[in-house]
Amino acid sequence: MSSWPQERRDSLLELVRKSREAFSSMKPLLRVGDRSRVAFVGDTHGAYMVTKYVFENFSDYDAIVFLGDYVDREPYGLENLEIILSRFLENKDKVIVLRGNHESPLTNEYYGFRAEVREKLGDENYKEFVDLFSEMPYAAIVNDYLCVHGGIARNLKSLQQIEELKKPDIIPEDEIAFEILWNDPREELDGFVPNIRGEGTFFYGKDVTLEFLKENSLKGIIRGHEVADGFRSEIDERVITVFSSRYHKMRAGILLQDQGKFNMVYLDEEFLLNGDKS
Repeated sequence: MSSWPQERRDSLLELVRKSREAFSSMKPLLRVGDRSRVAFVGDTHGAYMVTKYVFENFSDYDAIVFLGDYVDREPYGLENLEIILSRFLENKDKVIVLRGNHESPLTNEYYGFRAEVREKLGDENYKEFVDLFSEMPYAAIVNDYLCVHGGIARNLKSLQQIEELKKPDIIPEDEIAFEILWNDPREELDGFVPNIRGEGTFFYGKDVTLEFLKENSLKGIIRGHEVADGFRSEIDERVITVFSSRYHKMRAGILLQDQGKFNMVYLDEEFLLNGDKS
């Protein structure tokens, strides 16, 4: 028995199917190019009020880049996806939706999203989301920054390798695809070091990060994936972590870039409730 009315269930599932078709025609790496004003949104994990704020306040920007992790941890992943996918289908050139490590059955079984689908839509519809996630692009190049959920991988040398990743890939099974969703930067390290997140995940150090950026003519990496009080900057300020969720009870961050200059917007609980504080 699902808790959502049939009409709303049908509407969302149709939205999911149309979005999957759109994603399936996209390459794993989106070369967005130069945009004057861009908003970057980190992990939201069902924080649909943050997502609503972004579209209400930055809809006139040239691009809005979502860095993954739309579901799990909080019970409003479906509502969050509903907003993001609706806006994505309205303007696929402007609303960039990338895959995170939580867009996978590997996490959905344990962090709440499959249970949410079961309650609101019926468990038989969970596969629609598995198929959707498996087609999402992994990364985008925006203003010479690599936008990706986690970061670089051990065997990743060129951007073309991301462009050639296979889709659909449910887990994903591909080693590079898996690592760019799961890996984390560590300024104090060199090379790649096993990550506390588990088997197959790694920390990437300062030396390999700067080498990758140089070899691929990139200014830096903009990513999500790690809890922060809105933001964290490291590796000579070449790697910026954006975290836009509220489950950790700190501030949600939105990273803005205007004519090459960065500005950070912080949202706390009072702001999201009253709309009068940043």
